[in-house]
Amino acid sequence: MAKQKTYRMGEFSQRLGVTRDLVKHYEKQGILTSRREEGNQYRYYYHSQYPAILISKKLQNLGYSLREIGHLLNEATLEEYTDENALRIAALEREQLLRSMALEGLRFVHTCQQKAIEGTLVGSWDIEERPDLVFFPFSGMTEFLPLSPEDTAAMSDWTEATPAVEYCRLIREGKVIFGFTASAELARLLELGGSQVERFPACRVFCYYLKIPRSTIGGKAGSDEEEIQKMLPPALAALEAQGQKAAGPILVRHLFEAPEDGKYFYYCQMSIPLRTESPTSPL
Repeated sequence: MAKQKTYRMGEFSQRLGVTRDLVKHYEKQGILTSRREEGNQYRYYYHSQYPAILISKKLQNLGYSLREIGHLLNEATLEEYTDENALRIAALEREQLLRSMALEGLRFVHTCQQKAIEGTLVGSWDIEERPDLVFFPFSGMTEFLPLSPEDTAAMSDWTEATPAVEYCRLIREGKVIFGFTASAELARLLELGGSQVERFPACRVFCYYLKIPRSTIGGKAGSDEEEIQKMLPPALAALEAQGQKAAGPILVRHLFEAPEDGKYFYYCQMSIPLRTESPTSPL
């Protein structure tokens, strides 16, 4: 049997494209072992140990901790390893969904930003088919809404799901409520809920693009009526020009903010539910 060559830590880590610290961590977790020769303090590693490094690095990139990797490689049964992989698959599927939704949202915002630069965004409108939505409210104009323990936990879940879920305002019966919104399908997949969640059925919506002054941080907040007056009149005028009226609560989606003449503005998309008969989009 051929004798295996041994390597000092520096060369061993360099050959495998990892850091010396990572090799030390792997050894600490029992993933690797080293030997020392009499007369020096150098650690030596066998050539045959390199698969453990590469397999461990792959598992680490899949989200496993070093402690979990040490357990999987040295102690876990095949059944335990399989169960852990099933959990990891579910976690990666959730992460992939969130990233996909985030990318889709970012592309949309980027398109809106380009239109804003061209001067064609504000005042434009379109007609869209909106899917079933859920809305999780958490704040009024001047203070947070009271939350039950269930809703406090739900708030954390909704916040962690951004930007796949949208921060928006709901305008209804002269009141402005701030919250998160997502398609009913996405909320189901991500298990987002809360006792105060509202559901809005799929419908056609009149999407109007506008900008409003950014609220003063640390200053006085406007009233519901003042906030609504900043947003609604131009959108409703554009809607009525098409012979239509709002047919339900209005959602205002925050897109981005940008400075203009020394002031900051929110650029928003206002979604106004329509009756069955609606105008044709100009786009």
